[in-house]
Amino acid sequence: MDLWIVFFILAAALVLFVRELLPIDVTALLVLTALLTTGILTPEEGLRGFANPAPITVAAVLVLSAGLIRTGAVVKMGTSISQLGGSTELGQMTVILSTVGVLSAFMNNTAAVAIFIPIVLGIARDKQISPSKLLIPVSFAGILGGICTYVGTSTNIIVGSILEEQGYEPFRMFEFTPLGSLFLLFGIIYLLFFGRRLLPARRAQEDLTASYHLREYLTELVIQPRSRLIGKTLKESKLSLANDIEVLEIRREKSRLNSLLPEIELRENDLLIVKGNIDKIMRVRHSEGLDIHPEVKLGDQDLQSPDVLLAEGVISSNSGLIGKTLKEIDFRRRFQATALAIRRHGGDIREQLGRVKLHFGDTLLIQGRRDRLQGLRNSHDFMLIMEDSSTPHYRKRKMTAAVGIFVAVITLAATGILPIMVAAILGCLAMIMTRCLTIQEAHEAIDLRIVFLIAGTLSMGLALQKTGGAELIANQLIEFAGPYGPRAVLAILYLLTMVLTELMSNNATAALLTPIAIEIANGMGVDVRPFAFCIAFAASASFLSPIGYQTNTLVYGPGGYQFSDYFRIGLPISLTIWMLSTWLIPVLWPF
Repeated sequence: MDLWIVFFILAAALVLFVRELLPIDVTALLVLTALLTTGILTPEEGLRGFANPAPITVAAVLVLSAGLIRTGAVVKMGTSISQLGGSTELGQMTVILSTVGVLSAFMNNTAAVAIFIPIVLGIARDKQISPSKLLIPVSFAGILGGICTYVGTSTNIIVGSILEEQGYEPFRMFEFTPLGSLFLLFGIIYLLFFGRRLLPARRAQEDLTASYHLREYLTELVIQPRSRLIGKTLKESKLSLANDIEVLEIRREKSRLNSLLPEIELRENDLLIVKGNIDKIMRVRHSEGLDIHPEVKLGDQDLQSPDVLLAEGVISSNSGLIGKTLKEIDFRRRFQATALAIRRHGGDIREQLGRVKLHFGDTLLIQGRRDRLQGLRNSHDFMLIMEDSSTPHYRKRKMTAAVGIFVAVITLAATGILPIMVAAILGCLAMIMTRCLTIQEAHEAIDLRIVFLIAGTLSMGLALQKTGGAELIANQLIEFAGPYGPRAVLAILYLLTMVLTELMSNNATAALLTPIAIEIANGMGVDVRPFAFCIAFAASASFLSPIGYQTNTLVYGPGGYQFSDYFRIGLPISLTIWMLSTWLIPVLWPF
């Protein structure tokens, strides 16, 4: 009976993961709660995931990566890319992909890709290259770089921690490097000479209002002499609240008023720059005594001034805005900026933005004052992308210390002097003690969603093992492909892992399938190591969709991509790495 309960919970979790009905960390915690409530796991077993080295090590690596970012070490490397790559698209791609790939091997690859997106967009703008030609390759290079070392991606850490917990030899720091480096080299060559030809050239010369198809939603309204709005503030008039129309700016004679808009008292002949559905605007013009300029098509230049800018903000993975609406967080007052549109999964949302629950990877088109947007650059809620060339404040005097601490952590872990988790925790403390990071910045760097996801899905893996579910699934795979040898079973397991990671997430897939891989190895009487590496590589090999891996989600909005773009460029690389893995994993780690 317990087995069927576990399979039911697993099926429900898969539906929630795929449909994104709830945030992934909430789904993982619901799974844990269900397993505890039904008695499948004891409280001690259920909470074991939080004490597992995997979430602790992942959190520590995120803090170490933040130290490199906050001191400017990563950006310093990125600033030299433009000169090294020359003026050609091929030259720029060669340098960018190589840099991101190598960097992703030694720091969290999601953080590496996130910090490089604004750098790459700046290069694309300066060199007149379409961003869509660069950003998916950057994401793929980050994924491939991450599988070159143990700490490059959380997937490797999860698989290694489960192995160690089961009593097997843990992964070594550079045990992934020979095969991972081969995959990275292949990926870069493929992207340079074949993959980039499959990608569209979008948004090269297009301004932001046109990119988000906002022009038909922007117009000018003039307050007529007999308007009932005269003498009222915007807040008192309830113009926006009652008609779902947003006032972005008030132009009065030669002045442009855009601060504290709700408190400004309206006057005759004020020109209102508004955003809203044109049908609603046409209906309100008579009732409110307004004149409309329907022939006016506003663009970026009309929404910007020396003090006001447009920017794009990508919701980060550890943002406190996830799962909340703009209205709930009082976006305009909290950030002193206006959200004009939301881009999600290739589509643009332009109406009733206040009611839309925000997701990780959503890209917001934001209008705000220059000084306030500059302040948002350091917010952990957004990855801010803006035309302005100024850079955030970095602690450059601490750069040498941050790099030294990071190198020391890698050295201690690689030589086996300290376990990776212990070395990483010591590195985090050193980052804070040397003031490379503040305690607040260290807290913000930790993505609790990943920690909860890992802990919750580890409990699911434990439940599968405890009830015999992992053994049952393993036996079915052995029965299906076993007669053709362990290599055939490895190939099927890789495909299964690759498909699941596209549907839910790399971390959840690794946590669920590693116990099954262990049961397969035991059932066939072979070494567990090749099957563990199969899970690690395949769970990271997410090239077919924007939702399987965080780096793919991050570049979706800024690149203006469609879902099909990932599949078109990702299918050849996915199939090739699958065949190479099936051939080479047993060579490096014999059965």
